[in-house]
Amino acid sequence: MSAFITIDGLNFGIFIRGLLVVGVGIAVLMGSVFLLLATNSGFRTGMFLALTGLFGWMFIMGAIWWIYGIGYQGRLPSWKVIEMNRGDLTAAQFDKAANLGQGLLTLEEGASSPAVALEGVFEEAEAAAEAPVVAGWTGMLASNRSRGEAQATVDAFLLSSKELEAGSYVPVAAFEIGGKEKKDPEDVCKPRLINATWGGCPAAAWHRVKIALTPRHPAHYAAIMVQSATPQSLNVRPGEAPPLKEVDETQPLYTVIMERDLGSKRVPSANITIGSGIIFFTLAWRLHRRDKQEMAVRAAYAR
Repeated sequence: MSAFITIDGLNFGIFIRGLLVVGVGIAVLMGSVFLLLATNSGFRTGMFLALTGLFGWMFIMGAIWWIYGIGYQGRLPSWKVIEMNRGDLTAAQFDKAANLGQGLLTLEEGASSPAVALEGVFEEAEAAAEAPVVAGWTGMLASNRSRGEAQATVDAFLLSSKELEAGSYVPVAAFEIGGKEKKDPEDVCKPRLINATWGGCPAAAWHRVKIALTPRHPAHYAAIMVQSATPQSLNVRPGEAPPLKEVDETQPLYTVIMERDLGSKRVPSANITIGSGIIFFTLAWRLHRRDKQEMAVRAAYAR
């Protein structure tokens, strides 16, 4: 008997019960409103009034979803891997990545390996809190929240492709290029009663205007570089803290190049808003015409 109750992990008792609850709720709540309107205005007019109210409510709900990015959502923004390079980045198929490789050659002079040179550059950048710029690419510091998401995407890609094992490599550097223009951090705008800062408000307002006037999002790319760790630094002795991972200079430098996919988070809510708005205004216009016709008929009989 239990085989008929649960099939493929689906509990039909809960499913049917939930379906009946939703059906009864729709029949009682929406049906009672339609019944009240139909008995007072007639079946056809009551149907028009009920549908107009329903799609008006859906229009308002969809607009709120659209503005705040909540409710029924589409694909969320994510990073998509477009290429992975081993060793010589100047040989990358992606032209901008090859330009980055050419720019990094000047940083590698005098260093024992590219990874060591990059680690030194980023250590200085972190201390100065100023991202390095190489061949148009901007370094992604540890404080850059985009780097964590990009690094997680790279970790998942390397594990799924079985290029490297989990925890067996060291993140070396990260660069990004493209995307919409970012606001200058020196343009501080805090309009408030206490400790207000108004100096950067004009520049911050102009930045928002420029972003709003840019209809399309420029392509945004990221290059995340990792390298295998030495076996000694991966050896964890019982009872001791794990040692700091060190790059294995005999192994190639992996560079994963990704493109930002902005997704379609607000597209479903936008479709609901536009579709419901069209239906709502069409029904409202039809009701308005009906009222005008009825007033004209009443005026004719009043004569």
